[in-house]
Amino acid sequence: MADSEPEFREGSRTDPAINPIHQRYEWPNDPPADAPVDRSRDIRRIVFSGRYANYTGADTWYFQGAPDGHQYSCWTDGELDGFRCNSNIRAQATAQAKIIGHDPLNLRIVNLGRLTSGANYYPCVSLIADGVFYLGVYSAFGDAGHYFKGFRWSRDWDHFTDRLDAGWKDPWWTDATAAEGNFFGEQGQAKFRVPHTVNFTATNSVGPDGYVYLSAHGFAGGNGRNDWDKGDAIYLCRVRPGPENVARAAAYEFFAGRAADGSDRWTKRVAESQPVLSWPNHLGSESIAWVPGLKKFILITCRLKENETNLPYNVTIFWEADRVTGPYRLVHYLRDWGPQAYFPNLPAAFIAPDGRSAWLCVSCNYSVPEYTPHQCRYAASLHEVHFDVAGRELPPDPSPGRNIAPEAKVTASTVEPGTRPEGAVDGRVSPDPAHRWTCQEGPGSFLRLEWDTPRTIHKVRIWDDPSTESWLQEGYLTFDGGSMVWMHAPPSNRGATPAELNFPPRATKWLRFTITKGVAPLCISTKTEPGPLLGVAEIEVYQPD
Repeated sequence: MADSEPEFREGSRTDPAINPIHQRYEWPNDPPADAPVDRSRDIRRIVFSGRYANYTGADTWYFQGAPDGHQYSCWTDGELDGFRCNSNIRAQATAQAKIIGHDPLNLRIVNLGRLTSGANYYPCVSLIADGVFYLGVYSAFGDAGHYFKGFRWSRDWDHFTDRLDAGWKDPWWTDATAAEGNFFGEQGQAKFRVPHTVNFTATNSVGPDGYVYLSAHGFAGGNGRNDWDKGDAIYLCRVRPGPENVARAAAYEFFAGRAADGSDRWTKRVAESQPVLSWPNHLGSESIAWVPGLKKFILITCRLKENETNLPYNVTIFWEADRVTGPYRLVHYLRDWGPQAYFPNLPAAFIAPDGRSAWLCVSCNYSVPEYTPHQCRYAASLHEVHFDVAGRELPPDPSPGRNIAPEAKVTASTVEPGTRPEGAVDGRVSPDPAHRWTCQEGPGSFLRLEWDTPRTIHKVRIWDDPSTESWLQEGYLTFDGGSMVWMHAPPSNRGATPAELNFPPRATKWLRFTITKGVAPLCISTKTEPGPLLGVAEIEVYQPD
């Protein structure tokens, strides 16, 4: 979000990018005494499991589930597999991506291109409702005179689109943004400058009452701040799904407080809207998600300390409410976690059915050079959180099960001299060639494990060679029944953490891991033509406890 972007920002490339192993930690819950609302009695705090995953070198991620089983999101200001998009320099565009996979620890993010937006217009609304994908943009920098611009939308969006021309036309996307850049027609400081989707289900963000809801951080009056990362109040609006409504400002209703009987009041006039939460100098970029297992709406807000003197720290706050309109109660007040987290949200697809855990998606540290030990990054940075609910125990750190790989007969497509297939199941992650398997076939090479009798398994961990001379990046498992599981997310290039593949328990007599992608030096050894040296330091195959 800075005025000038470096050529590269580290996200998934910084090693390790992903950690599937539970290393629980807690963060102080230290709200100031002047907090304007009560503390929650139902959710006492959040606890981090220590598992994390970082993807790409870009920010502004809001995952949305689609009927095709995949997730999609906007993104900007960085790079994805060598493709760049920036909203304030160069192309001045916003981008979109496809997220493949159902496990936060094992995702593949595919770029779907970019659409020119104009100088300093950034994405904020990522919404899929009734089979239509909407991308909303807002003017990011400055205070008065910067507003929400409106939407692009598509019913057939799973195509690569790269339109950088003014007045672009595209067979898949429709540009319904406001020409003057002020979708809601607000005057002065905006309340709905940076709206975000309220998430209801994993595949459709339409509420049970048939409305799409957008929340926003904005101006609350007085001398408060109203910027991309700061707003003193949280507002709410709603609209019926369909482009004829979502892309038309006159179709919206705005929350306007409560009537004498306690019912919600809604108005067609944005100027009459009232906040669902107000706390000057503490609120900022936000999102709301429905957690069915808790029967709660979870609001998350982030505010950055820079460019202001009233708040000397960055803060991320969790709130809860029984209704989307509130009242919201404070759950956890995290100072300097990240240490610089922004654009928070809970992807609906990653919320546990029982509501005890979810994955927080944030971007972090765009102007902070160092990382905390918890690996918050400038990326689509995912962190598992547990909700400490009154009357319920925290989820235990689960055992992965029993590693049965050492009991298997191990063979390989080919073997580089000095290494051995059995070295990949000896329990040691070591650069010593005797404790790993390597071959120079490159993509297509495989390691096969076979047991005397069928075994029931549910998890496989794959460790890369810690020497860093080669890097295993992608592959897949096949089983004796013919099914397969992809390894989309690579393990640590220095053997610090493994890739983890989780799947429903299945019985199999053998499995094979096939390498499809990697980075490695060429080596002439047992073959006439040199090939890339790729392999596995250790493969662990887990039988459920």
